[in-house]
This record gives sequence, C-alpha cells and structure tokens, in this order.
Amino acid sequence: MNLTNKNFQIVNIQFLNVITFLLLLTACNMEKSESIILDQKAALTQDGIKPVIDKWLELWKTYDLNMLDEIFLQTEDLTYFSSEKEGLMIGYQHLKLHHSGFGFVEGGKQPEKSLWLEDMETKIYGETAMVAAIWYFGDKNIVKDSVSNGPVTFIFIKDKQDNVKIAHTHFANY
Repeated sequence: MNLTNKNFQIVNIQFLNVITFLLLLTACNMEKSESIILDQKAALTQDGIKPVIDKWLELWKTYDLNMLDEIFLQTEDLTYFSSEKEGLMIGYQHLKLHHSGFGFVEGGKQPEKSLWLEDMETKIYGETAMVAAIWYFGDKNIVKDSVSNGPVTFIFIKDKQDNVKIAHTHFANY
C-alpha cells in the first residue's frame, strides 16, 4: 500500500468517526428534547380558564364550601390575600377556614349579597395565566358606586391531574 492510499484511509476513518460522533450527539439531543417536551404541561387557554372563573362565581352565588375543591389548588402552594383580613394565607386548609368564616357551608346556602366581576383581563404565559378584574359585592339592583368593590387578581396553573386551578388570589379594596 502506498503512502497516499494510507493517508486517504486515515482521513476516511477520521471522517467516519466524526460523522458517527455527530449522529450520536444528535440522537442524544433529540432524546433529551423529547423528554423535556413530555415533561412540560400544555399551555393554558382561555377555554380552560373560563370554566374555573364561572365556578368561582357560582361559589359566591351558592356559598357552597364543597366547590372550593374544584376551583383552588389543594396544596400548601396555594396563596391568598383577602380584602377583609390582613396577611397572606398559605395553603388550602387556611383558605377553607377563611371561607367558612364568611358563612360558606357544605351544600351551600342562599347568600344575602351578590359578588360579580367586571373589566376582566386575561393574560396567558404558557403554563400560567393571570386574570385581573374589578370585583363588586352587594345588591346588584342598586348603584354600583354604593357597593363594596376593588381589584382582584387570580393566578392559574394546572394541578398534577392536569386540571386548571387557582394557585393565587389577591383581593384589595378601593
């Protein structure tokens, strides 16, 4: 074998090694990308958020404490600022006690006042969404300026079962 053929074979083997390495590297990266994609939850949508807001409004029409489970994240990750009490509530159990303190009962009851939202804005950030609105609480038949109101912000995520839930709420008063 002459020197030129030997050099050609060495270059060929090196070229094949480089190609093999690149193919392996690409395959590993594709596997990693696929696993990252599988670990990510689907982005939230307006269609996924609206039913939760509707359930939350129904909660205030019925005062049914049992509805909290369908609406809020049921872990210690849940946070809640009330417009009626100072401080940050952390965890689902604190939220449930808070609502019990306002007269919510299992099975519900007829409330004396109505709660409704206006000027709702929704922003979706992939797996997280924010809804901001103005809340009103009182008699819907009287002038809006004479009922309690203020801003409210909700943060939505999906729970482990892929259900859209409220993870944070912040009420304030005007």
